[in-house]
Amino acid sequence: MTRTSKSFILSGILVVAITTLISRCKTGDEKPKAETSVAIDSVSEEETTDTAATKTIATQKPLTITIQNLASATAPLYISVYGTKNKFPEPKGQLKEYKFKPHRKELTVEIPNLKFGTYALASYQDVNSDGKIGKNFIGIPTEGYAFSNNYKPTIKAPKFEDCSFAYNAKNNSVTMKMIQ
Repeated sequence: MTRTSKSFILSGILVVAITTLISRCKTGDEKPKAETSVAIDSVSEEETTDTAATKTIATQKPLTITIQNLASATAPLYISVYGTKNKFPEPKGQLKEYKFKPHRKELTVEIPNLKFGTYALASYQDVNSDGKIGKNFIGIPTEGYAFSNNYKPTIKAPKFEDCSFAYNAKNNSVTMKMIQ
């Protein structure tokens, strides 16, 4: 077979394929066909698990976080949530970061849409409103900060294990006290 013959055959196949696809597409005037409903009597184990997980997430309580001993009743407060695979307590290594504006020297907030699991929290109050935690020349924070489990670092930053907690149906609130 020559090269021209092969090109002609391939072109013909392409035209037939495109024509078939176009004929199967609906035009804007066509009414959609009525769908038939089918009753399903048995559900696989995977479907049951997925449905149960969906219901659990929809009905589970949000994580409630209370932060006490704030330096300012109006300065923004940042709360970072870290999971087991995040770089704790790196500023850009968190799972999620939230910013809140308190109205008193204590703040209580709820974090929705967080799956049950093991987490650690790091928080700071941005008193000078520059978007980052203030530190001195040695690297020690000069603005208020807090970690879950009220962990108070001595010489170095805490590890995830020092601040981790289980968030589940029975344990869904955390209280942290700012270190000034």
